[in-house]
Amino acid sequence: MPVTGVDLKLDGGKVYDSKDVPSIQLAEGVTARVAWGSGAMLEQLEMKAGSTYPELAMTGESITVVESGEAAATVDGKKLQLKKNSILYLTEGMKRSLEAGPAGFKALDVFSPVRADHIALAGGTISGPEGGKFPDQGITASLEPGVVYNSEELQLTPLTPLEPGQSYKRHGASARLVWGKNVMLSLLRMDPGTSFPHHIHPEEQLMIALRGALTQGVMDGKHPMDGEKRSINLLPSNMVHSAVMGELGADAMDIFWPVRKDYIERHDKQMALFREVIAPDAKPTKLAEGFTFSEGPTWLAGKLYFSDMFFKDPKNGDWTGSPAKSRLISMEPGGKYKTLSSGMQTNGTIASRGGNLLACDMFGHRVIEVDKNTGKVLRTVLDKVDGKAIDGPNDLVMDLKGGLYVTDPQFTPEAKKSQPGKQVYYVAPDGSAKVVIPAGEYSMPNGVEISPDGKTFYVNNTWFSPGENFLWAYDIQPDGSLSNKRKFAALNLTPEVLSAKDPAQRFDSRADGMAVDTDGRIYVATLSGAQVFDKSGTYVGTIWFPQYPVSCTFGGAKLDQLHCVGESSAWMIQTKVKGFRYPN
Repeated sequence: MPVTGVDLKLDGGKVYDSKDVPSIQLAEGVTARVAWGSGAMLEQLEMKAGSTYPELAMTGESITVVESGEAAATVDGKKLQLKKNSILYLTEGMKRSLEAGPAGFKALDVFSPVRADHIALAGGTISGPEGGKFPDQGITASLEPGVVYNSEELQLTPLTPLEPGQSYKRHGASARLVWGKNVMLSLLRMDPGTSFPHHIHPEEQLMIALRGALTQGVMDGKHPMDGEKRSINLLPSNMVHSAVMGELGADAMDIFWPVRKDYIERHDKQMALFREVIAPDAKPTKLAEGFTFSEGPTWLAGKLYFSDMFFKDPKNGDWTGSPAKSRLISMEPGGKYKTLSSGMQTNGTIASRGGNLLACDMFGHRVIEVDKNTGKVLRTVLDKVDGKAIDGPNDLVMDLKGGLYVTDPQFTPEAKKSQPGKQVYYVAPDGSAKVVIPAGEYSMPNGVEISPDGKTFYVNNTWFSPGENFLWAYDIQPDGSLSNKRKFAALNLTPEVLSAKDPAQRFDSRADGMAVDTDGRIYVATLSGAQVFDKSGTYVGTIWFPQYPVSCTFGGAKLDQLHCVGESSAWMIQTKVKGFRYPN
Protein backbone atom coordinates (compact mmCIF):
# COMPACT_ATOMS: atom_id res chain seq x y z
CA MET A 1 0.00 0.00 0.00
CA PRO A 2 1.35 3.45 -0.89
CA VAL A 3 2.08 5.89 1.92
CA THR A 4 0.24 9.23 1.60
CA GLY A 5 0.69 11.05 4.88
CA VAL A 6 -3.05 11.79 5.19
CA ASP A 7 -4.29 12.10 8.77
CA LEU A 8 -7.48 10.09 9.30
CA LYS A 9 -10.48 11.28 11.26
CA LEU A 10 -12.41 8.02 10.97
CA ASP A 11 -11.37 5.13 13.19
CA GLY A 12 -10.77 1.99 11.17
CA GLY A 13 -13.70 -0.45 11.39
CA LYS A 14 -16.02 1.95 13.24
CA VAL A 15 -19.40 2.88 11.75
CA TYR A 16 -20.45 6.53 11.61
CA ASP A 17 -23.76 8.10 10.63
CA SER A 18 -23.40 10.78 7.97
CA LYS A 19 -24.66 13.45 10.35
CA ASP A 20 -21.60 12.81 12.48
CA VAL A 21 -18.98 13.40 9.77
CA PRO A 22 -17.82 16.94 8.90
CA SER A 23 -19.95 19.17 6.69
CA ILE A 24 -18.22 21.75 4.52
CA GLN A 25 -19.59 24.69 2.56
CA LEU A 26 -18.22 24.93 -0.96
CA ALA A 27 -20.29 27.91 -2.13
CA GLU A 28 -23.58 29.59 -1.33
CA GLY A 29 -26.19 26.82 -1.32
CA VAL A 30 -23.52 24.15 -1.92
CA THR A 31 -22.51 21.82 0.92
CA ALA A 32 -20.99 18.38 1.34
CA ARG A 33 -20.61 15.78 4.07
CA VAL A 34 -17.00 14.62 3.92
CA ALA A 35 -15.23 11.37 4.82
CA TRP A 36 -11.84 10.16 3.70
CA GLY A 37 -9.26 7.45 3.91
CA SER A 38 -5.59 7.50 3.02
CA GLY A 39 -6.08 7.64 -0.73
CA ALA A 40 -9.69 8.55 -1.50
CA MET A 41 -12.26 11.08 -0.31
CA LEU A 42 -16.06 10.82 -0.36
CA GLU A 43 -18.21 13.94 -0.50
CA GLN A 44 -22.00 13.78 -0.28
CA LEU A 45 -22.68 16.83 -2.40
CA GLU A 46 -25.93 18.75 -2.00
CA MET A 47 -26.85 21.82 -4.04
CA LYS A 48 -29.93 23.92 -3.55
CA ALA A 49 -32.09 24.77 -6.56
CA GLY A 50 -30.32 27.24 -8.85
CA SER A 51 -27.10 27.27 -6.85
CA THR A 52 -23.68 27.30 -8.52
CA TYR A 53 -20.61 25.24 -7.68
CA PRO A 54 -17.76 27.45 -8.96
CA GLU A 55 -15.09 26.08 -11.25
CA LEU A 56 -13.04 23.42 -9.51
CA ALA A 57 -9.68 22.27 -10.86
CA MET A 58 -9.04 18.56 -10.35
CA THR A 59 -5.96 17.86 -8.25
CA GLY A 60 -6.28 14.16 -9.15
CA GLU A 61 -9.10 11.92 -10.32
CA SER A 62 -12.77 12.39 -9.56
CA ILE A 63 -15.81 10.18 -10.15
CA THR A 64 -19.25 11.71 -9.64
CA VAL A 65 -22.37 9.55 -9.20
CA VAL A 66 -25.64 11.50 -9.36
CA GLU A 67 -28.33 10.48 -6.87
CA SER A 68 -31.15 12.93 -7.62
CA GLY A 69 -32.01 16.19 -9.34
CA GLU A 70 -30.22 17.69 -12.31
CA ALA A 71 -27.27 19.96 -12.90
CA ALA A 72 -25.72 21.67 -15.90
CA ALA A 73 -22.01 20.88 -15.85
CA THR A 74 -19.25 22.72 -17.66
CA VAL A 75 -16.11 20.59 -18.07
CA ASP A 76 -13.16 22.29 -19.74
CA GLY A 77 -15.63 24.56 -21.54
CA LYS A 78 -17.86 21.69 -22.67
CA LYS A 79 -21.54 21.69 -21.60
CA LEU A 80 -22.86 18.46 -20.09
CA GLN A 81 -26.16 17.53 -18.44
CA LEU A 82 -26.12 15.46 -15.27
CA LYS A 83 -29.20 13.70 -13.89
CA LYS A 84 -30.08 10.72 -11.70
CA ASN A 85 -27.74 7.76 -12.37
CA SER A 86 -25.25 9.87 -14.36
CA ILE A 87 -21.57 9.07 -13.81
CA LEU A 88 -18.81 11.52 -14.73
CA TYR A 89 -15.07 10.78 -14.57
CA LEU A 90 -12.46 13.55 -14.60
CA THR A 91 -8.68 13.49 -14.43
CA GLU A 92 -6.01 15.77 -12.99
CA GLY A 93 -6.03 19.27 -14.41
CA MET A 94 -9.59 19.15 -15.78
CA LYS A 95 -11.95 21.87 -14.60
CA ARG A 96 -15.62 21.50 -13.64
CA SER A 97 -18.42 23.81 -12.60
CA LEU A 98 -22.04 22.94 -11.78
CA GLU A 99 -25.35 24.77 -11.81
CA ALA A 100 -28.19 22.98 -10.02
CA GLY A 101 -31.58 22.59 -11.66
CA PRO A 102 -34.98 23.63 -10.22
CA ALA A 103 -35.21 20.49 -8.03
CA GLY A 104 -31.71 20.87 -6.65
CA PHE A 105 -28.92 18.36 -7.07
CA LYS A 106 -27.45 15.55 -4.99
CA ALA A 107 -24.41 13.49 -5.91
CA LEU A 108 -21.57 11.43 -4.51
CA ASP A 109 -18.22 13.01 -5.38
CA VAL A 110 -15.17 10.79 -5.01
CA PHE A 111 -11.67 12.29 -5.21
CA SER A 112 -8.35 10.46 -5.33
CA PRO A 113 -5.90 11.53 -4.02
CA VAL A 114 -7.81 13.35 -1.27
CA ARG A 115 -8.21 17.08 -1.80
CA ALA A 116 -6.02 18.98 0.66
CA ASP A 117 -8.20 22.12 0.33
CA HIS A 118 -11.39 20.24 1.24
CA ILE A 119 -9.71 18.36 4.08
CA ALA A 120 -8.68 21.74 5.48
CA LEU A 121 -12.30 22.95 5.28
CA ALA A 122 -13.31 19.85 7.27
CA GLY A 123 -10.71 20.55 9.96
CA GLY A 124 -8.34 17.80 8.82
CA THR A 125 -4.67 17.82 7.97
CA ILE A 126 -2.08 16.14 5.81
CA SER A 127 1.02 16.01 7.95
CA GLY A 128 3.19 13.53 6.04
CA PRO A 129 5.81 14.70 3.54
CA GLU A 130 3.90 13.03 0.69
CA GLY A 131 1.17 15.70 0.91
CA GLY A 132 -1.52 13.14 0.14
CA LYS A 133 0.05 12.11 -3.16
CA PHE A 134 1.06 8.59 -4.16
CA PRO A 135 2.58 6.86 -7.18
CA ASP A 136 0.34 5.94 -10.11
CA GLN A 137 -0.72 2.30 -9.87
CA GLY A 138 -0.57 1.56 -13.60
CA ILE A 139 -4.26 0.71 -14.11
CA THR A 140 -6.21 1.64 -17.24
CA ALA A 141 -9.42 3.48 -16.34
CA SER A 142 -12.77 1.92 -17.31
CA LEU A 143 -14.23 5.36 -18.10
CA GLU A 144 -13.37 8.06 -20.60
CA PRO A 145 -12.80 11.43 -18.90
CA GLY A 146 -15.40 14.09 -19.59
CA VAL A 147 -18.03 11.61 -20.84
CA VAL A 148 -21.39 11.19 -19.06
CA TYR A 149 -22.34 7.54 -18.46
CA ASN A 150 -25.64 6.07 -17.28
CA SER A 151 -25.05 3.71 -14.33
CA GLU A 152 -28.08 1.61 -15.32
CA GLU A 153 -26.34 0.68 -18.58
CA LEU A 154 -23.43 -0.79 -16.63
CA GLN A 155 -23.60 -4.54 -16.10
CA LEU A 156 -23.80 -6.16 -12.68
CA THR A 157 -20.73 -8.20 -11.71
CA PRO A 158 -21.29 -11.07 -9.22
CA LEU A 159 -19.27 -10.60 -6.02
CA THR A 160 -20.39 -13.49 -3.81
CA PRO A 161 -20.43 -17.24 -4.50
CA LEU A 162 -23.52 -18.91 -5.92
CA GLU A 163 -26.23 -19.56 -3.37
CA PRO A 164 -25.85 -23.24 -2.40
CA GLY A 165 -28.53 -25.88 -2.74
CA GLN A 166 -30.72 -24.03 -5.27
CA SER A 167 -32.10 -25.09 -8.65
CA TYR A 168 -31.17 -21.65 -10.01
CA LYS A 169 -27.84 -19.83 -10.19
CA ARG A 170 -27.91 -16.73 -8.02
CA HIS A 171 -25.19 -14.53 -6.59
CA GLY A 172 -26.66 -12.69 -3.60
CA ALA A 173 -24.48 -9.62 -4.10
CA SER A 174 -23.46 -7.95 -7.34
CA ALA A 175 -22.12 -4.55 -8.26
CA ARG A 176 -21.72 -2.11 -11.09
CA LEU A 177 -17.98 -1.45 -11.14
CA VAL A 178 -16.25 1.66 -12.47
CA TRP A 179 -12.68 2.72 -11.93
CA GLY A 180 -10.08 5.29 -12.75
CA LYS A 181 -6.33 4.79 -12.68
CA ASN A 182 -6.16 4.67 -8.90
CA VAL A 183 -9.65 4.44 -7.41
CA MET A 184 -12.60 2.07 -7.93
CA LEU A 185 -16.30 2.47 -7.14
CA SER A 186 -18.44 -0.60 -6.48
CA LEU A 187 -22.15 0.27 -6.70
CA LEU A 188 -23.50 -2.64 -4.70
CA ARG A 189 -26.87 -4.36 -4.93
CA MET A 190 -27.34 -6.99 -2.19
CA ASP A 191 -30.32 -9.30 -1.82
CA PRO A 192 -32.31 -9.59 1.42
CA GLY A 193 -30.65 -12.02 3.80
CA THR A 194 -27.52 -12.51 1.71
CA SER A 195 -24.05 -12.29 3.22
CA PHE A 196 -20.40 -11.68 2.51
CA PRO A 197 -18.20 -14.20 4.34
CA HIS A 198 -15.20 -13.02 6.35
CA HIS A 199 -12.48 -11.85 4.00
CA ILE A 200 -9.58 -9.43 3.65
CA HIS A 201 -7.96 -7.51 0.81
CA PRO A 202 -4.98 -5.18 0.69
CA GLU A 203 -6.99 -2.26 -0.71
CA GLU A 204 -8.45 0.34 1.63
CA GLN A 205 -12.28 0.39 1.58
CA LEU A 206 -14.55 3.33 2.34
CA MET A 207 -18.21 2.30 2.37
CA ILE A 208 -21.48 4.25 2.51
CA ALA A 209 -24.88 2.56 2.92
CA LEU A 210 -27.47 4.06 0.56
CA ARG A 211 -30.59 1.91 1.03
CA GLY A 212 -31.76 -0.87 3.32
CA ALA A 213 -29.59 -2.12 6.16
CA LEU A 214 -26.77 -4.53 6.90
CA THR A 215 -24.62 -5.65 9.77
CA GLN A 216 -20.95 -5.09 9.07
CA GLY A 217 -18.69 -7.59 10.76
CA VAL A 218 -15.29 -6.11 11.57
CA MET A 219 -12.80 -8.48 13.17
CA ASP A 220 -14.97 -10.15 15.85
CA GLY A 221 -17.36 -7.17 16.27
CA LYS A 222 -20.72 -6.45 14.64
CA HIS A 223 -21.74 -2.96 13.54
CA PRO A 224 -25.17 -2.03 12.06
CA MET A 225 -25.17 0.13 8.94
CA ASP A 226 -28.35 1.92 7.86
CA GLY A 227 -29.14 3.37 4.46
CA GLU A 228 -31.46 6.02 5.90
CA LYS A 229 -28.67 7.20 8.19
CA ARG A 230 -26.17 6.97 5.32
CA SER A 231 -23.82 4.99 7.53
CA ILE A 232 -20.11 5.20 6.68
CA ASN A 233 -17.36 2.72 7.45
CA LEU A 234 -13.62 2.91 6.76
CA LEU A 235 -11.75 -0.39 6.51
CA PRO A 236 -7.96 -0.06 6.39
CA SER A 237 -5.85 -2.46 4.37
CA ASN A 238 -6.17 -6.14 5.35
CA MET A 239 -8.77 -5.62 8.08
CA VAL A 240 -10.95 -8.75 8.37
CA HIS A 241 -14.60 -7.96 7.65
CA SER A 242 -17.93 -9.49 6.61
CA ALA A 243 -21.53 -8.41 6.07
CA VAL A 244 -25.06 -9.75 6.55
CA MET A 245 -28.02 -8.02 4.87
CA GLY A 246 -31.32 -7.15 6.52
CA GLU A 247 -34.86 -7.91 5.33
CA LEU A 248 -34.71 -5.23 2.61
CA GLY A 249 -31.26 -6.15 1.41
CA ALA A 250 -29.01 -3.14 0.92
CA ASP A 251 -27.56 -0.81 -1.67
CA ALA A 252 -24.18 0.71 -0.92
CA MET A 253 -21.15 2.25 -2.54
CA ASP A 254 -17.68 0.90 -1.80
CA ILE A 255 -14.68 3.03 -2.65
CA PHE A 256 -11.51 1.00 -3.09
CA TRP A 257 -8.08 2.52 -3.11
CA PRO A 258 -6.05 1.42 -4.99
CA VAL A 259 -8.15 -0.32 -7.65
CA ARG A 260 -9.00 -3.97 -6.94
CA LYS A 261 -7.48 -6.04 -9.73
CA ASP A 262 -9.48 -9.12 -8.68
CA TYR A 263 -12.69 -7.14 -9.22
CA ILE A 264 -11.51 -6.12 -12.69
CA GLU A 265 -11.04 -9.81 -13.51
CA ARG A 266 -14.57 -10.59 -12.32
CA HIS A 267 -15.94 -7.66 -14.28
CA ASP A 268 -14.18 -8.75 -17.47
CA LYS A 269 -15.48 -12.31 -17.10
CA GLN A 270 -19.07 -11.10 -16.75
CA MET A 271 -18.72 -8.62 -19.62
CA ALA A 272 -17.47 -11.41 -21.89
CA LEU A 273 -20.86 -13.11 -21.46
CA PHE A 274 -22.74 -9.90 -22.24
CA ARG A 275 -20.56 -9.05 -25.23
CA GLU A 276 -21.56 -12.33 -26.83
CA VAL A 277 -25.00 -10.72 -27.14
CA ILE A 278 -24.52 -6.95 -27.36
CA ALA A 279 -21.59 -5.12 -28.99
CA PRO A 280 -19.99 -2.26 -27.00
CA ASP A 281 -21.30 0.41 -29.40
CA ALA A 282 -24.88 -0.94 -29.67
CA LYS A 283 -27.51 1.40 -28.21
CA PRO A 284 -31.32 1.28 -28.12
CA THR A 285 -33.04 3.14 -30.96
CA LYS A 286 -36.54 4.53 -30.55
CA LEU A 287 -38.69 3.43 -33.48
CA ALA A 288 -42.03 5.01 -32.62
CA GLU A 289 -43.99 6.56 -29.78
CA GLY A 290 -47.49 7.77 -28.94
CA PHE A 291 -48.95 4.55 -27.54
CA THR A 292 -50.79 4.04 -24.27
CA PHE A 293 -49.47 0.65 -23.14
CA SER A 294 -47.76 -1.34 -25.89
CA GLU A 295 -47.56 -5.10 -25.52
CA GLY A 296 -47.01 -8.47 -27.20
CA PRO A 297 -44.71 -7.82 -30.20
CA THR A 298 -44.24 -10.31 -33.07
CA TRP A 299 -42.02 -10.01 -36.13
CA LEU A 300 -43.89 -11.36 -39.13
CA ALA A 301 -43.28 -10.98 -42.88
CA GLY A 302 -40.94 -8.02 -42.46
CA LYS A 303 -43.11 -6.06 -40.03
CA LEU A 304 -43.51 -5.69 -36.28
CA TYR A 305 -47.01 -6.35 -34.93
CA PHE A 306 -48.01 -5.45 -31.39
CA SER A 307 -50.93 -4.40 -29.21
CA ASP A 308 -51.55 -0.85 -28.02
CA MET A 309 -53.72 -1.43 -24.97
CA PHE A 310 -55.70 1.44 -23.54
CA PHE A 311 -55.70 1.78 -19.76
CA LYS A 312 -56.98 4.87 -17.99
CA ASP A 313 -53.88 5.71 -15.94
CA PRO A 314 -51.49 2.75 -15.59
CA LYS A 315 -48.65 4.85 -14.16
CA ASN A 316 -50.81 5.61 -11.15
CA GLY A 317 -52.36 2.16 -10.86
CA ASP A 318 -55.64 2.76 -12.69
CA TRP A 319 -55.88 -0.24 -15.03
CA THR A 320 -59.39 0.51 -16.28
CA GLY A 321 -59.26 -0.72 -19.87
CA SER A 322 -61.22 0.10 -22.99
CA PRO A 323 -61.38 -2.21 -26.04
CA ALA A 324 -62.90 0.66 -28.02
CA LYS A 325 -59.73 2.72 -27.49
CA SER A 326 -57.28 -0.16 -27.93
CA ARG A 327 -55.77 -1.27 -31.21
CA LEU A 328 -53.53 -3.76 -32.98
CA ILE A 329 -50.53 -2.11 -34.64
CA SER A 330 -48.59 -2.99 -37.80
CA MET A 331 -45.21 -1.22 -38.01
CA GLU A 332 -42.63 -1.00 -40.81
CA PRO A 333 -38.91 -1.50 -39.98
CA GLY A 334 -38.28 2.27 -40.01
CA GLY A 335 -40.99 2.95 -37.42
CA LYS A 336 -43.89 4.02 -39.63
CA TYR A 337 -47.02 2.33 -38.31
CA LYS A 338 -50.75 2.00 -38.84
CA THR A 339 -53.72 0.60 -36.95
CA LEU A 340 -54.38 -2.91 -38.22
CA SER A 341 -57.57 -3.33 -36.21
CA SER A 342 -59.38 -1.74 -33.29
CA GLY A 343 -62.22 -2.53 -30.92
CA MET A 344 -60.38 -5.34 -29.12
CA GLN A 345 -58.11 -5.17 -26.08
CA THR A 346 -55.52 -7.55 -27.55
CA ASN A 347 -52.34 -8.42 -25.69
CA GLY A 348 -49.76 -11.08 -26.65
CA THR A 349 -49.28 -12.05 -30.29
CA ILE A 350 -47.31 -14.68 -32.24
CA ALA A 351 -47.26 -15.91 -35.83
CA SER A 352 -49.65 -18.65 -36.87
CA ARG A 353 -48.49 -21.63 -38.91
CA GLY A 354 -50.52 -20.25 -41.80
CA GLY A 355 -48.56 -17.00 -41.83
CA ASN A 356 -51.12 -14.82 -40.08
CA LEU A 357 -51.24 -13.47 -36.55
CA LEU A 358 -52.44 -15.20 -33.39
CA ALA A 359 -53.55 -12.73 -30.72
CA CYS A 360 -54.85 -12.88 -27.16
CA ASP A 361 -58.11 -10.91 -27.17
CA MET A 362 -57.87 -10.36 -23.44
CA PHE A 363 -61.18 -8.63 -22.70
CA GLY A 364 -62.90 -10.76 -25.35
CA HIS A 365 -61.94 -13.92 -23.42
CA ARG A 366 -60.49 -15.66 -26.46
CA VAL A 367 -57.41 -16.35 -28.58
CA ILE A 368 -57.97 -15.51 -32.24
CA GLU A 369 -56.26 -15.71 -35.62
CA VAL A 370 -56.10 -12.38 -37.43
CA ASP A 371 -55.30 -11.65 -41.07
CA LYS A 372 -51.93 -9.88 -40.97
CA ASN A 373 -52.87 -7.57 -43.86
CA THR A 374 -56.47 -6.61 -43.08
CA GLY A 375 -56.85 -7.21 -39.35
CA LYS A 376 -59.92 -9.34 -39.99
CA VAL A 377 -60.61 -12.02 -37.39
CA LEU A 378 -60.35 -15.35 -39.22
CA ARG A 379 -61.22 -17.78 -36.43
CA THR A 380 -61.30 -18.37 -32.69
CA VAL A 381 -58.49 -20.64 -31.55
CA LEU A 382 -59.43 -20.86 -27.85
CA ASP A 383 -62.35 -19.57 -25.82
CA LYS A 384 -63.21 -22.44 -23.46
CA VAL A 385 -61.37 -24.90 -21.22
CA ASP A 386 -63.18 -27.67 -19.36
CA GLY A 387 -66.47 -26.35 -20.73
CA LYS A 388 -65.99 -22.90 -19.17
CA ALA A 389 -65.00 -19.60 -20.79
CA ILE A 390 -61.42 -18.54 -20.30
CA ASP A 391 -60.93 -15.22 -18.55
CA GLY A 392 -58.13 -13.00 -19.81
CA PRO A 393 -55.60 -14.67 -22.15
CA ASN A 394 -52.41 -12.66 -21.86
CA ASP A 395 -49.44 -14.23 -23.63
CA LEU A 396 -48.81 -17.29 -25.75
CA VAL A 397 -46.10 -19.42 -27.38
CA MET A 398 -46.18 -22.26 -29.92
CA ASP A 399 -44.37 -25.57 -29.47
CA LEU A 400 -42.66 -27.44 -32.29
CA LYS A 401 -45.81 -29.49 -32.97
CA GLY A 402 -48.04 -26.45 -33.37
CA GLY A 403 -49.60 -26.61 -29.91
CA LEU A 404 -50.14 -23.39 -27.95
CA TYR A 405 -49.41 -22.49 -24.35
CA VAL A 406 -51.55 -19.57 -23.14
CA THR A 407 -51.33 -17.70 -19.82
CA ASP A 408 -54.50 -16.47 -18.13
CA PRO A 409 -53.77 -14.13 -15.19
CA GLN A 410 -57.47 -13.15 -15.13
CA PHE A 411 -56.57 -9.50 -15.73
CA THR A 412 -60.10 -8.60 -16.79
CA PRO A 413 -62.75 -6.13 -15.57
CA GLU A 414 -65.38 -8.67 -14.53
CA ALA A 415 -65.58 -9.17 -10.78
CA LYS A 416 -66.80 -12.74 -11.24
CA LYS A 417 -64.40 -15.00 -13.12
CA SER A 418 -65.23 -18.10 -15.12
CA GLN A 419 -62.15 -20.12 -14.30
CA PRO A 420 -61.10 -21.12 -10.75
CA GLY A 421 -57.95 -18.97 -10.78
CA LYS A 422 -54.90 -17.80 -12.68
CA GLN A 423 -53.80 -20.64 -14.95
CA VAL A 424 -51.84 -21.73 -18.01
CA TYR A 425 -53.59 -23.65 -20.80
CA TYR A 426 -52.36 -25.91 -23.57
CA VAL A 427 -54.15 -26.06 -26.92
CA ALA A 428 -53.12 -29.21 -28.79
CA PRO A 429 -52.69 -29.17 -32.60
CA ASP A 430 -56.12 -30.85 -32.89
CA GLY A 431 -57.75 -27.92 -31.04
CA SER A 432 -58.41 -29.66 -27.73
CA ALA A 433 -57.51 -27.61 -24.66
CA LYS A 434 -56.57 -28.39 -21.08
CA VAL A 435 -55.11 -26.75 -17.98
CA VAL A 436 -51.39 -27.52 -17.62
CA ILE A 437 -50.62 -25.15 -14.72
CA PRO A 438 -53.60 -25.00 -12.34
CA ALA A 439 -54.84 -22.16 -10.16
CA GLY A 440 -52.78 -21.37 -7.09
CA GLU A 441 -49.34 -21.91 -8.59
CA TYR A 442 -48.66 -18.26 -9.44
CA SER A 443 -49.90 -14.88 -8.38
CA MET A 444 -49.73 -13.61 -11.97
CA PRO A 445 -48.41 -15.98 -14.65
CA ASN A 446 -47.47 -13.77 -17.57
CA GLY A 447 -44.73 -14.26 -20.16
CA VAL A 448 -44.10 -17.69 -21.71
CA GLU A 449 -41.37 -19.13 -23.92
CA ILE A 450 -39.99 -22.49 -25.07
CA SER A 451 -36.35 -23.49 -25.53
CA PRO A 452 -35.19 -23.92 -29.15
CA ASP A 453 -34.97 -27.71 -28.74
CA GLY A 454 -38.63 -27.76 -27.68
CA LYS A 455 -37.93 -29.54 -24.39
CA THR A 456 -38.22 -26.76 -21.78
CA PHE A 457 -41.16 -24.46 -21.05
CA TYR A 458 -40.60 -21.14 -19.26
CA VAL A 459 -43.13 -18.96 -17.46
CA ASN A 460 -42.56 -15.87 -15.35
CA ASN A 461 -44.51 -14.35 -12.48
CA THR A 462 -45.09 -10.59 -12.58
CA TRP A 463 -45.40 -9.81 -8.87
CA PHE A 464 -46.54 -11.01 -5.44
CA SER A 465 -46.45 -14.55 -4.13
CA PRO A 466 -46.74 -17.38 -5.04
CA GLY A 467 -44.21 -17.16 -7.83
CA GLU A 468 -42.31 -14.14 -6.50
CA ASN A 469 -39.54 -12.72 -8.72
CA PHE A 470 -38.64 -15.99 -10.42
CA LEU A 471 -38.51 -17.29 -13.93
CA TRP A 472 -39.76 -20.89 -13.73
CA ALA A 473 -38.99 -23.89 -15.93
CA TYR A 474 -40.78 -27.18 -16.71
CA ASP A 475 -40.08 -30.25 -18.81
CA ILE A 476 -42.46 -30.56 -21.75
CA GLN A 477 -44.14 -33.95 -22.11
CA PRO A 478 -45.26 -35.50 -25.45
CA ASP A 479 -48.91 -34.62 -24.77
CA GLY A 480 -48.08 -31.00 -23.91
CA SER A 481 -48.38 -31.45 -20.17
CA LEU A 482 -45.62 -30.09 -17.93
CA SER A 483 -43.48 -31.72 -15.24
CA ASN A 484 -40.46 -31.05 -13.03
CA LYS A 485 -41.40 -27.53 -11.98
CA ARG A 486 -38.31 -25.61 -10.83
CA LYS A 487 -36.94 -22.13 -10.28
CA PHE A 488 -34.80 -21.34 -13.31
CA ALA A 489 -33.62 -17.79 -12.48
CA ALA A 490 -34.15 -15.08 -9.88
CA LEU A 491 -34.94 -11.76 -11.53
CA ASN A 492 -33.16 -8.65 -10.31
CA LEU A 493 -35.38 -6.10 -8.55
CA THR A 494 -35.12 -2.32 -8.42
CA PRO A 495 -34.21 -0.51 -5.17
CA GLU A 496 -37.69 1.01 -5.00
CA VAL A 497 -39.30 -2.43 -5.13
CA LEU A 498 -36.96 -3.91 -2.52
CA SER A 499 -37.82 -1.05 -0.15
CA ALA A 500 -41.61 -1.24 -0.59
CA LYS A 501 -43.49 -0.73 2.67
CA ASP A 502 -45.76 -3.68 1.97
CA PRO A 503 -43.62 -6.87 2.03
CA ALA A 504 -45.93 -8.42 -0.57
CA GLN A 505 -44.84 -5.74 -3.05
CA ARG A 506 -41.15 -6.60 -2.75
CA PHE A 507 -41.31 -9.15 -5.58
CA ASP A 508 -42.48 -6.73 -8.27
CA SER A 509 -40.04 -7.51 -11.09
CA ARG A 510 -42.83 -6.58 -13.54
CA ALA A 511 -41.71 -9.61 -15.56
CA ASP A 512 -43.72 -9.77 -18.76
CA GLY A 513 -43.01 -10.77 -22.35
CA MET A 514 -39.99 -12.94 -23.21
CA ALA A 515 -37.87 -14.04 -26.16
CA VAL A 516 -35.21 -16.70 -26.81
CA ASP A 517 -32.26 -16.85 -29.16
CA THR A 518 -30.92 -19.81 -31.11
CA ASP A 519 -28.33 -20.54 -28.40
CA GLY A 520 -31.07 -20.89 -25.78
CA ARG A 521 -30.58 -17.58 -23.96
CA ILE A 522 -33.82 -16.19 -22.61
CA TYR A 523 -34.68 -12.49 -22.52
CA VAL A 524 -37.16 -11.30 -19.89
CA ALA A 525 -38.74 -7.84 -20.05
CA THR A 526 -38.70 -6.31 -16.54
CA LEU A 527 -38.70 -2.97 -14.75
CA SER A 528 -34.90 -2.79 -14.91
CA GLY A 529 -34.60 -3.78 -18.58
CA ALA A 530 -34.43 -6.98 -20.60
CA GLN A 531 -32.71 -9.42 -18.26
CA VAL A 532 -30.78 -12.14 -20.08
CA PHE A 533 -29.95 -15.66 -18.86
CA ASP A 534 -28.20 -18.44 -20.74
CA LYS A 535 -29.68 -21.91 -21.12
CA SER A 536 -28.10 -23.03 -17.82
CA GLY A 537 -29.72 -20.13 -15.93
CA THR A 538 -26.49 -18.13 -15.62
CA TYR A 539 -27.08 -14.38 -15.57
CA VAL A 540 -25.67 -12.79 -18.73
CA GLY A 541 -26.64 -9.16 -18.21
CA THR A 542 -29.43 -6.62 -18.56
CA ILE A 543 -30.16 -4.66 -21.72
CA TRP A 544 -31.28 -1.22 -20.59
CA PHE A 545 -33.89 0.85 -22.43
CA PRO A 546 -34.86 4.49 -21.75
CA GLN A 547 -38.41 3.27 -21.08
CA TYR A 548 -38.83 -0.01 -19.26
CA PRO A 549 -39.69 -2.83 -21.67
CA VAL A 550 -43.05 -4.53 -21.27
CA SER A 551 -42.40 -7.21 -23.86
CA CYS A 552 -39.77 -8.19 -26.42
CA THR A 553 -39.18 -10.26 -29.54
CA PHE A 554 -36.47 -10.74 -32.14
CA GLY A 555 -36.95 -9.19 -35.55
CA GLY A 556 -35.23 -7.68 -38.55
CA ALA A 557 -34.29 -9.37 -41.81
CA LYS A 558 -31.81 -11.64 -40.01
CA LEU A 559 -33.79 -11.91 -36.74
CA ASP A 560 -30.81 -10.29 -35.01
CA GLN A 561 -32.55 -7.21 -33.62
CA LEU A 562 -34.25 -7.26 -30.23
CA HIS A 563 -37.47 -5.27 -30.44
CA CYS A 564 -38.97 -4.09 -27.15
CA VAL A 565 -42.24 -2.28 -26.63
CA GLY A 566 -42.78 -0.21 -23.52
CA GLU A 567 -45.62 1.83 -22.16
CA SER A 568 -45.70 4.54 -24.84
CA SER A 569 -42.91 3.63 -27.26
CA ALA A 570 -41.22 0.92 -29.32
CA TRP A 571 -37.47 0.33 -29.33
CA MET A 572 -34.87 -1.76 -31.10
CA ILE A 573 -31.28 -2.75 -30.33
CA GLN A 574 -28.91 -4.58 -32.65
CA THR A 575 -27.61 -7.88 -31.27
CA LYS A 576 -24.84 -10.32 -32.17
CA VAL A 577 -27.21 -13.29 -31.90
CA LYS A 578 -30.21 -14.58 -33.80
CA GLY A 579 -33.62 -14.99 -32.25
CA PHE A 580 -35.70 -18.17 -32.27
CA ARG A 581 -39.44 -18.65 -32.29
CA TYR A 582 -41.64 -21.29 -33.87
CA PRO A 583 -42.95 -20.64 -36.43
CA ASN A 584 -40.55 -17.97 -37.69
